[in-house]
Amino acid sequence: ISSRLEWLGLTHRTYYRRMLRRIAGSTATADEFAALQTLTDQLEPVKDYTREETATVEPTNFSPLNRVVDAVRLESDPGRHFGELVDKFVSTSCMDGDSADRLRAQFTVWRDNDAKLQSLAQRSFLVKEVAVRSQDLSALGTIGLAALDAISKRQPAPDSWKTQQLATLEQMKKGKVQLLLIPVPAVQKLVEAASPGGTCGAGNP
Repeated sequence: ISSRLEWLGLTHRTYYRRMLRRIAGSTATADEFAALQTLTDQLEPVKDYTREETATVEPTNFSPLNRVVDAVRLESDPGRHFGELVDKFVSTSCMDGDSADRLRAQFTVWRDNDAKLQSLAQRSFLVKEVAVRSQDLSALGTIGLAALDAISKRQPAPDSWKTQQLATLEQMKKGKVQLLLIPVPAVQKLVEAASPGGTCGAGNP
């Protein structure tokens, strides 16, 4: 649908990158901008009236729409595609090597992304506002890599690890700075698959 709307002249996709450029500022390096987009590609605004209810300052007609929550897409295509990749991987009892490689590459990018964004966050208060979500994305990458390691060894992760990671993921599901981290449910599915009794644990076909 987005592609058809863009063909008809809507600028919702190109405007996204322009907004990110303004948020990053003129001093942002190419790597810093890429790190910002890596984060925002996985974010969506909170839904319905939650945004107004969670605003730190009551919004008015004069409130500037210059924050990350104003720039991110209403629906994250990259987040949705990531969920589809996890579903495909788990549906093969985690035997699809290509999907495993793609997931590992994505998790590694997420794990390392926060470190690349920190310098920009120190210079831009608009980027600094979403530091908590950047840290969450990095942690999500670490959790995903640990799940893949357990799966690749065909050794189910300990129950204690599963309990700890699922608790962490539940916290990540919550809206923070009015933003949702879209890949969290997919990583939760991967953690469960890597745990005892999961789809991809030892002893499963």
